[in-house]
Amino acid sequence: MKKTLSRLFSAGARAALLWTLFFYVPVAGLAAYSIVRVQELSAALDEQLASDRRTIAVTGRITALGEQIVKSILLVEKAVRENRSTQEPIYQLQVAADRADQIVNAFNEGSETVAPDGVRFMVEAVEDPAALEILNKINITWFGIKTRADQIVLTAGPKKENTEALPFTLNMLSESSLFVDAQEQLLAEKVLALGRRIEELQQARVATLERPRSAMIGLAALCVIALPGVFVFNRVRRARNQAARLAADLGESQARLEAQARALATAKDETDRIMETVQEGLMLVDEQGVIGDHHSRELNAILRQEHLAGRNLLHILERLLSEKMFNTTRDYLALLFNAKRKEKTVLQVNPLTDIEVNFPNPAGGFLHRYLGFSFRRIVEDDRVVRVFVAVRDITHQVELEKKLRESEQHKERQLDILLSIVHVAPAELDEFVTLAEHELDTVNDTLRVEHFANTGGQGKELRERLQAVYRSVHNLKGNASLLKLATFQKAAHQLETKLQELLDRPVLGGDDFLAIVVAQAGLRADLGDMIELRGKLTGLRRPAAGALNASDPSAATGEPVSAGSRIGDGLRQLVETASRELDRATTVEIDDYALHTVARGRETLARDVLIQLARNSLAHSVEPVAARQALGKPAAATLSVRGLPRTADGMVGLAFRDDGRGLDLDAIRRRAVDAGLLSPNAKPEPADIARHIFSPGFSTAAQVGEHAGRGVGMDIIKTKVVDEAGGAIEVHCTPGEYCEFHLYFPQA
Repeated sequence: MKKTLSRLFSAGARAALLWTLFFYVPVAGLAAYSIVRVQELSAALDEQLASDRRTIAVTGRITALGEQIVKSILLVEKAVRENRSTQEPIYQLQVAADRADQIVNAFNEGSETVAPDGVRFMVEAVEDPAALEILNKINITWFGIKTRADQIVLTAGPKKENTEALPFTLNMLSESSLFVDAQEQLLAEKVLALGRRIEELQQARVATLERPRSAMIGLAALCVIALPGVFVFNRVRRARNQAARLAADLGESQARLEAQARALATAKDETDRIMETVQEGLMLVDEQGVIGDHHSRELNAILRQEHLAGRNLLHILERLLSEKMFNTTRDYLALLFNAKRKEKTVLQVNPLTDIEVNFPNPAGGFLHRYLGFSFRRIVEDDRVVRVFVAVRDITHQVELEKKLRESEQHKERQLDILLSIVHVAPAELDEFVTLAEHELDTVNDTLRVEHFANTGGQGKELRERLQAVYRSVHNLKGNASLLKLATFQKAAHQLETKLQELLDRPVLGGDDFLAIVVAQAGLRADLGDMIELRGKLTGLRRPAAGALNASDPSAATGEPVSAGSRIGDGLRQLVETASRELDRATTVEIDDYALHTVARGRETLARDVLIQLARNSLAHSVEPVAARQALGKPAAATLSVRGLPRTADGMVGLAFRDDGRGLDLDAIRRRAVDAGLLSPNAKPEPADIARHIFSPGFSTAAQVGEHAGRGVGMDIIKTKVVDEAGGAIEVHCTPGEYCEFHLYFPQA
């Protein structure tokens, strides 16, 4: 008891008590008060910001309701023209007008309204002179709109004595529609100006709340800094007094350390002998990735560097790995030092069991090697202090496995090609081989090195060459799809993806085409396999010609099939397959005689163009079954091919028609503006808008798919019909009803 009282009233205890009563407690209280005030001011600021956001959102609601009024008047006018009921658009007009009127009155008088998020809140009446001036202009504009809307609502209902009569005329509706549309644009501009002014006023109010909050934050921070600062100062003063006592203990510790040093020297000698003879790269790394002082001699040979002790393993690997692989390695090393993660689980996700590295080659270039890393944790006091790393050069093993995989993949591709060509008639297969060789030769000629040298690095010419390659690959893909050659269709689609990635780059260089050259070589290799397999199948087909030619229409009659019939049969098969993939219902009507007449002498051209037109219709124009039925159309869309009368200058023609939704001119215009093909302020004719669908890379598809989104199909049609064949194209369309392409060719 006496010892306790003596310790309590000692000089040190009294000083601590005084510091606590007259410094720590008051400063802590001041800090707590400041924090509470910061929370209160933050809550008030959040409430003000929420109210401000809703007020600004409500101003935008006026514009949206104005647009709804314009739309409703147009619907009333349309219903009158079509002699339909106007009840629904009149109701929408009245609702939009009443809601907009309530919001405008709220800004004039100050009242409760509903924000777009459904929360009811109080809108304060506008008092700021500048905002009030804008509001007065809004009132004038809104009065005109509201008057016309009320006039239509009041007179639109049927008379009691004659329920069929309408007391207003189309002229009045048209005049009201034009007037309200013009006033709505003025209203939108004034509402935008009012919103900006309200936002400026709200920013000023927020700044008023922000200043006292910042002051309280500063006071709280000062108190929080002062408390530990003074505490540390007192602790340092006490530490100096204890330092003298600790110095005496160091002497005893020194003797123990000398004994341990001798034992460590013996262990080190044994460890060095092991490290010099082991055939793996062994080392210890710390949490920062620094290599320990001792490692196996083989590690120098594997990493091809000397003096590794003390260097950072991550810095060494950074120069050998790709950026993505290096980031993965760095993250995995950090995971190894996370003691909360089970070692067994971490080792199971080791990403470095087989990695490719590139060592500088003294003779020039790089040496490609494969290394395998394995890891074990070294844990002390539940903390990972080191990681044991073993490295092996597994290049020979990886190369053997790679050759085996490539051989297996090649055999699988050959099997896929064989299975895909078995069902194809020999004549059709020969035509595809001829077309593929032609298109690949075109790609090869376009990618010649001397041609790139002649461009002088001009990005525009490189892009034009890329578009030419794109057209050839897309045409090859379409013909592969026609014959259900899935291997070529998939390879061509993958090559299209690489081409699109290059087209999306802002700057192009000759080196960017290397991946295209490699992919083209892969396609040519597949074509070589097909030609080889075709030769082997020829010998098998001769003994069983009757069975294998059952699918060939010429086998039943013994007479050659006309070009028109051959193209028509293939087109029907393509439409059937694509319709199934796109979940569409279609029927195909083809005038085989007209198709034969036009295709004679230009069979490849006719087939390529019709393939692209059919894919384009199914992807962009033909609606799903449910949508067609909702529009009162037959469930199955009709795609038709018919002949056209010969023109005055002797050109023959084909018409390709679908009864889908037709061209979406608004979507085409938006895409043309986004692509820089059309000025936002331009007012082109519908024909000028539709012409953009033939631009290279132009597509209105929301996403890239197997049948749309590349912007190449229509470019191919224009290039082959107009540029190469010297023909002409006409587009006839009624949105929502049909789209028809007229293709004219010079006399063969």
